[in-house]
Amino acid sequence: MTAGGHIVAVGHVGLGVRDVDRLSAFYRDTLALRQSAAQPGVIAIFEVGDTDVFLLPGEPATAEFDLATDDVDAPHGGLAAADLECDAPKDDTRRAHRGFSFTDPEGNRVRVVNSHPRNRR
Repeated sequence: MTAGGHIVAVGHVGLGVRDVDRLSAFYRDTLALRQSAAQPGVIAIFEVGDTDVFLLPGEPATAEFDLATDDVDAPHGGLAAADLECDAPKDDTRRAHRGFSFTDPEGNRVRVVNSHPRNRR
């Protein structure tokens, strides 16, 4: 990954995966997520902003969540360089996001979008 394009936000999510250790390496090494806990073959937890992404044994399924980034093109370039198939980044004016989707090595479809300011109360 380059200096830009750090993942900055995600909704709390757990993904079912056939091989926790292999997918853990992908999220840690290719997407550069910060791994906070791991028990080989059982669970891997990654901190993304104020939330966590859990990898748990199970079958991959459709998961609706976005990874938010400060530079959409940077993670796209990193994934493409890792020979991972992903859509070209594009603007979605209806949703006011720029983003792209990719399928991780276990078959989970993930969308990466530009982050936006949060309203803090």
